[in-house]
Amino acid sequence: MGHRTPAPQRTPWSVVLAAALLLSRPPPTRGQTPRFTIRQDPRAARLGGNVTFGLEPLPGGIISCAWHRGPAAGLDFEIFTYYKQPDLGQQNGPAYTRRETGAADCSMRIGPLRRNDTGAYTVAVRHPAVTAATVNLTVYVPLTQPAVTPDNVTVTENDTLALTCRSPPGTETVAWLRDGAAVSAGDRLSLSPDNRTLTVQPARRGDAGAYACRVGNAIGTNRSDNATVTVAYGPDAVAVTPPGPLDLPAGSLLTLTCTAAAAVPAPLFTWFFGETRHPGASWVLDRLSVAHTGGYVCQALNPHSGHGRNSSRLELRVWELLTQPAVTPDNVTVTENDTLALTCRSPPGTETVAWLRDGAAVSAGGRLSLSPDNRTLTVQPARRGDAGAYACRVGNAVSTNRSDDVDVTVLYGPDGVTVTPPGPLRLPLGSRLDLRCAAAAVPSPLFAWARGNASLAAGSRLRLEFGDPGQAGEYRCRATNPILGRAAEAAVLLLRDEGLSGGAIAGIVLGTLLGLGLLGAAGYLLWRRVGRSSAPISLNGAKPSASSREAPATDGVDGTEEVKYSTLTFSTPGGPAPPGPPRLDGGTVYSEVRRK
Repeated sequence: MGHRTPAPQRTPWSVVLAAALLLSRPPPTRGQTPRFTIRQDPRAARLGGNVTFGLEPLPGGIISCAWHRGPAAGLDFEIFTYYKQPDLGQQNGPAYTRRETGAADCSMRIGPLRRNDTGAYTVAVRHPAVTAATVNLTVYVPLTQPAVTPDNVTVTENDTLALTCRSPPGTETVAWLRDGAAVSAGDRLSLSPDNRTLTVQPARRGDAGAYACRVGNAIGTNRSDNATVTVAYGPDAVAVTPPGPLDLPAGSLLTLTCTAAAAVPAPLFTWFFGETRHPGASWVLDRLSVAHTGGYVCQALNPHSGHGRNSSRLELRVWELLTQPAVTPDNVTVTENDTLALTCRSPPGTETVAWLRDGAAVSAGGRLSLSPDNRTLTVQPARRGDAGAYACRVGNAVSTNRSDDVDVTVLYGPDGVTVTPPGPLRLPLGSRLDLRCAAAAVPSPLFAWARGNASLAAGSRLRLEFGDPGQAGEYRCRATNPILGRAAEAAVLLLRDEGLSGGAIAGIVLGTLLGLGLLGAAGYLLWRRVGRSSAPISLNGAKPSASSREAPATDGVDGTEEVKYSTLTFSTPGGPAPPGPPRLDGGTVYSEVRRK
């Protein structure tokens, strides 16, 4: 028990009286229920403080009160006895430590308190019977600061998190906090029986935070410093910018950037390209070349868990700027119905080839075919309309280029040889005749004129002075293709015109006068009937004469116009009326093609 301090010296009379009283005091009655209890004030006794024990209710007729250290009364453990009758006051016993003070109401005050004051205390009250009661005293020590171990911890997601609270002596309660809020057991979180160990199984990313433990006893609480818990997870997704696929010209600059979503701690990035590795989230590719073409992958690695995730593959294609292609042969002449073949000599890096004729796109179909790579164009059989300026256009993802034009000439003809004016021609002697010959041919044909077996002249034009009846007959024009050697002919028949008689001429004049008179009378009657009208009225209702020249018709090809002619007949006065020219079988139409 507690340290025993020798009792103070007593006077002989007091010693004798005390001995007498002790000898006359009966021991406490065993098994007797006390008529009072011991009240402790304060209820929580603090180290270094004071505590007072009092009786409640206070019995009447008290003679003396004896306080003892321990669960029972005994002379060896007596602290003091307070005498009320006779009024001798406090008489100290062997367990007195100079910190205990009694009073007439049988109370005992102890202070300042020490750790070893903790224990049981018994009081024996004589009134005149002896009644005893016991109280247990706990001296509480202020709690020092607890600590959480480990103080900083990183746990991988889905692993186990375990924290321990190192509590000081005198701790009665332990509670846990996360980010300042109370944490209780349940679901994935469990606590040991004394609450000193917290376990989370399995740990989730939401379990990260600042953890602390708070300890307490009857006189106060204390709280640990925060222990930081980091839950390592991810990366969940890895992305690269710019996104692919990429088509870039050689010599350009490209910066690749890698990012990762939802990752703790920050991941480590590595780029992979073939056998090449490049550390870091960014990779700057300066002066791109075709050698940079390929797939790029970025990996994000969690440095704590070792978990890594790759981005999708970014495809990069680097293209050279295309140089000018060329078409071979550079100039070509092909005979109609033969085969035309052109080849496009494309530069390296060409991805597409297209063909143009006179600036317009040409596509396969009909007589025109293309090789699988579009580099060879074939026309079979070639037609005269296939002539023109051909070019090929090449391209890739970053550039295009066009060849120079190649002229394609299609040789044909001569076709459709015509002589104008067409025959048969009836002319009087002394007339002048200008014959013209035309034919469709490439290159331009050579013309030659003949009558019978006699050659007359070369060229498309023949001028004739019809002064001799012997000049009448058939005149032939022969058109020859100077390259192909092909020839075609057209002929016109020249006849002598004998002229009209005097009677025929008089009849024609008389008939004309009568016709004009009738037309005048009809016009006057019509005017009288309908009045003046602004609408134009045909006097004769006649259609334009068939012998009039038609307006030129243009077919839109090479700026030519087609002029149609009627049959021309020349006569001299006084001659007989000529018979009309015979109609040509088959309704042949003769024309002259003039270039505007």
